[in-house]
Amino acid sequence: MRLLSWGIDKALINHLRKEELYICDVAEDELDALYHCEVRYYNAVLITTQNLHVCKRFLKIINAQTCAFIVVTSNKDKVFELELLQQGALDVIHEPVSNELLFAKLESIHRENFVTHFNFKNHFIIDKVNKKVLDVNNKALNIKGKSFEILFYLLKNRHLPVISKDEIIGVLWDEPEMVSNNIVEVNINLIRNEIRKSCNLDIVSTIRNRGYKVIMNS
Repeated sequence: MRLLSWGIDKALINHLRKEELYICDVAEDELDALYHCEVRYYNAVLITTQNLHVCKRFLKIINAQTCAFIVVTSNKDKVFELELLQQGALDVIHEPVSNELLFAKLESIHRENFVTHFNFKNHFIIDKVNKKVLDVNNKALNIKGKSFEILFYLLKNRHLPVISKDEIIGVLWDEPEMVSNNIVEVNINLIRNEIRKSCNLDIVSTIRNRGYKVIMNS
């Protein structure tokens, strides 16, 4: 998953990176943050500002239905908070705020991203600590590296109608601009074949010209 921060304590961002919870981009200023939102997919945007106009500029760019937009602010004006929430911000957090609170907020939004083990309908288990996929007999499937990350991302977002190749690349690669869409197809095919072979299960459906979706009735 990918997170953009602007004006947030570096200690929190470093912790998120160390725990491999997000690929974190840190913007230098407002224009840099807006540019990042225009060219990359984000699962969360976390900024510090007191300016309603600035926040609205962000909300015009991002998709608030799939990207958690969180504002940390010293602005106590109720109109400021109300307008942001009405425009699509997920939360407005008033300063002073601790890193522990911000961490807990992110965990509450992307809870499955913070778990160490994820059991998919008793078919197989995602072991995030060791980056392994295990079948019901605790045998590791040959799903590693980016294939592992793609599978976990699809499962975490299984309730979305579709996840595009561009989104997968945008949130899972450090430099998405350098990656071809073909790499997603290769990894998806590997995931399908390995799960079909090991679990006798079809897990990923292709939505033509749009992307992929986890098959929930498997």
